[in-house]
Amino acid sequence: MINQLQVATGFYVYSFLRSKDGESISSEKLKGIEDAEITVIERGGLAVVASPIVPKKIRPQRKFLAAHQEIVTHVAKHWSMLPVSFGLIADDLDQVHHILDKNHDILIEQLDRVGGHVEMTIALKWTVPNVPQYFVDRYPELQAARALIVEGRASREDQIEMGRIFESLLNSERTAHTQIFLDKLSPIARELEAQPNRDDADVMRLACLIHRDREDEFTAAVYQAAELFTDDFAVTFNGPWPPYSFVKLALSME
Repeated sequence: MINQLQVATGFYVYSFLRSKDGESISSEKLKGIEDAEITVIERGGLAVVASPIVPKKIRPQRKFLAAHQEIVTHVAKHWSMLPVSFGLIADDLDQVHHILDKNHDILIEQLDRVGGHVEMTIALKWTVPNVPQYFVDRYPELQAARALIVEGRASREDQIEMGRIFESLLNSERTAHTQIFLDKLSPIARELEAQPNRDDADVMRLACLIHRDREDEFTAAVYQAAELFTDDFAVTFNGPWPPYSFVKLALSME
């Protein structure tokens, strides 16, 4: 049986970077998806970090996702790069060259913006057992509305109004608490991007673009902000990651 990689003509793409960094990446003999050796394809001052693959749609299986993330994260730790989302396959070398030629200016522009930077993520959550009850206990207007409901005297409009008040107070507190982190992190981060909250317990989710040399400063600033919160809150942060949240690639493949 012939090994798939022996007939591979396509290239699975992990990231873009400047060609000057290509040689040092190639020398590391990294292995990517399907245990194929990483190669760097250079053209016009740019380069693609890729590995050979039979041109096909690849499924997001755990082993493939892990291999993709391992390569992208490794490259991001050492070189200025633009990460590519899972699943981009060029049919052949000519298509790789075409991608670099057709998207040259946007790739250079984004490399200039995020070069040398990594992404850190921060989450702030309420740790109380019941967030709506936590707000009722602290705000008289919610206590009065809840009393009407408990006594059976609340109309449908009263119940809707209570929900509106809760949402307003929830958003107001989220904004105030988020601002504490923004004040601490803005001098360090090149860019900050709010991420969607997943449930009522989420106060804030932030993606932060920082220079890789400022990670210690960033960590210290997070701790300074966290000290301003009571035990009703929990702060978590992770990274460094490839700057996915700050790279917007709409590549022309044609």
